[in-house]
Amino acid sequence: MNRNKKIFLISVLSFGLIVPFIPSLIVIEKFFLLIPFVLIFVVTLIYLIVSLLNKQIDSGKAFFTFSILPTFILAQLLAGISVDKIQRLRSNQIISDLEQIRIETGNLPEQYETIAGIKYTRLNEEEHFKLEYSRGFMVTEKYYSKNGNWKSYGWND
Repeated sequence: MNRNKKIFLISVLSFGLIVPFIPSLIVIEKFFLLIPFVLIFVVTLIYLIVSLLNKQIDSGKAFFTFSILPTFILAQLLAGISVDKIQRLRSNQIISDLEQIRIETGNLPEQYETIAGIKYTRLNEEEHFKLEYSRGFMVTEKYYSKNGNWKSYGWND
């Protein structure tokens, strides 16, 4: 594969890794690009199959063309899964730290320094707190210390 094709695929991969975290692009993708993506996938798949059966058509070019959309989609899925796992581990560590602070001091801090997109909110009712982070695709994970479990909230919640 030549240098320009590699740069293009790396760009598609990079763009796919950030798209799940930009709500306006997710809306455009889900509501306006779903059907065009399916059509592009079918057309490029047919082009790939024909190129494999016909020796006069460049199979390398057909495979490259076919690989663009799956690379973009897989990058989005990989980003969503990996961010969810990493943020959940970080959040669980923060929950442990906050519970330790509550045990040692008797109450929760008003503010707590979090990292990389995790938000801490102290709830005034009975000394409880909420942690939240975005896992992409307009889905937010929230932890409420009052009931001690995580809940997912989508774009319409």
